[in-house]
Amino acid sequence: MYKINYENATERRTVKEHMLMPPNDGQVKHPEHLREHEMMVKIQRLALDGEVEKVKESLLEWPEGKRNDLRKILIDSVAEHGRTLDI
Repeated sequence: MYKINYENATERRTVKEHMLMPPNDGQVKHPEHLREHEMMVKIQRLALDGEVEKVKESLLEWPEGKRNDLRKILIDSVAEHGRTLDI
């Protein structure tokens, strides 16, 4: 079997029949990812703008299991800009 060097785009294009990756099914089958991406952009914008109360409200829209990780991401994002976020 021919092994593809995935770093070489030319080689990848020429050997299509041996690709091991499944074809891209797009956003149609996974609308939850698109929704979460939009929610993430919104909450990150609120955090960067310093809208603490709105960030806290938006956090409640997320599943319980993701909230702690999201809090850490938001705090770190705001800290990169030299500010703090108390959520």
